Amino acid sequence: MTDILFYTMAALLVMLSFFAVSLPNLLHSATALIGSFIITAVLYIMLQIEILALAQIMLYIGGIVVFMLLIILLTTGLGGVDDKLGKITIGKWISKGAITALLFTGLLYFFTENSSRLLDTGASKTASVTIDQIGVRLLSLENGFIVPFEVVSLLLLAALVGAVVIARKDTEKKEDLS
Repeated sequence: MTDILFYTMAALLVMLSFFAVSLPNLLHSATALIGSFIITAVLYIMLQIEILALAQIMLYIGGIVVFMLLIILLTTGLGGVDDKLGKITIGKWISKGAITALLFTGLLYFFTENSSRLLDTGASKTASVTIDQIGVRLLSLENGFIVPFEVVSLLLLAALVGAVVIARKDTEKKEDLS
């Protein structure tokens, strides 16, 4: 029963990820991205990796995607759909379907051929690590990752502010021309 649930969740993850990159409306794409992150967290929980599920929810859903949604909603014209983008021809649908089927077949072949090697988790070789030890390791100043984490967070913040400034300048130029 858990195998059926796992593969159902994996198929749903693939579908939502496809929607996140293929929908013409940015707001719908961001919503599909949130769904794919939630399903990824569910898969982590099913694999008994609760710390990654928690990090997935807190970092990606709680931080990055919320910023993306704010940027989409605060800048004008990014949430709507252009009429040219909404029209997809039959040829594009066939090519997207063929590429998706080819990728799915390749992944299926890879996982069936390497299933014994992939399922050997090596659990007997690893030591148990607690959440407290992970937190201390990440946030310690001596050997931790707090400085790179803060640098990356500042770079992401600068990129988001830059995106808002660029989007606002474009709309101000369009209003001046009108």
